Amino acid sequence: MERVGVLVNKLQEQLSQKADVQNMLVTAQLLHNELLIAVSQSSEIQNKKVSVSVPGAAVINAEALPNLSTEDLYKPVARPEPEPEPVAEPTPVPESPLPEPAPMPTPRPEPEPIPHFVEQKPWHQVFPSQEDKRSPWALDPVLEVPTLAHQQKAGYELNDTMVAEGTAASLNDKLKQNKAEMSSVLQEAPIRDLKKAISINDRHRFISELFRGDETMYERSIKTINTFHIFAEAEFWIQRELKVKLGWDTSLELVKTFDQLVKRRFS
Repeated sequence: MERVGVLVNKLQEQLSQKADVQNMLVTAQLLHNELLIAVSQSSEIQNKKVSVSVPGAAVINAEALPNLSTEDLYKPVARPEPEPEPVAEPTPVPESPLPEPAPMPTPRPEPEPIPHFVEQKPWHQVFPSQEDKRSPWALDPVLEVPTLAHQQKAGYELNDTMVAEGTAASLNDKLKQNKAEMSSVLQEAPIRDLKKAISINDRHRFISELFRGDETMYERSIKTINTFHIFAEAEFWIQRELKVKLGWDTSLELVKTFDQLVKRRFS
């Protein structure tokens, strides 16, 4: 039965590969013969005479069948090579004619400049004679030649020049103005540490006049103000803890100086 299974698989493989009908017929005939042999062997074992007739079975001469071994049965069936498809020839693309170059524009001739008439001065006006250049002193002997004593000197006074130019401001006024501008700039400059920005004189005045001589309260207040991040927080704390509790007079110049230093700390 092993050979029957091999032939059945072989026939299925030929069918799936669409092999030649003649080859499939040979395999089927071999399968038929193997089945007959298997039936005869089983009848001999059972000691029974069984006649098997296959209706319409074609009888093929055994000599006409090729002798196929077991190795030949396991060989794969060669597939028919497909015919190559015809390759379409490429259609030649007609070459487009090159565009003709555009004609160069003809340069226009530049018009010749029209000559202008220039009136020229007479010779005696362009180059005066030496006689006209002589001074009147050489022509009239009656006139006296002025000496150095008679000639007027162009005297210039420094104050008169400054007054005429509108710059008669004194040097002291300018220095005062520059000093005032410098002090205003310094008063508005931002500071990082409030404690270091307060001078020694202002520190003594703040302690004695604003903090009632309590140096510890002054140091603690300056340290607290330095810890704030924005001016609004510091202003609220100063108003509540210092101006209200200590009774500061906000119209005093010393209180305004203290507020100005706090503003510079958060500017």
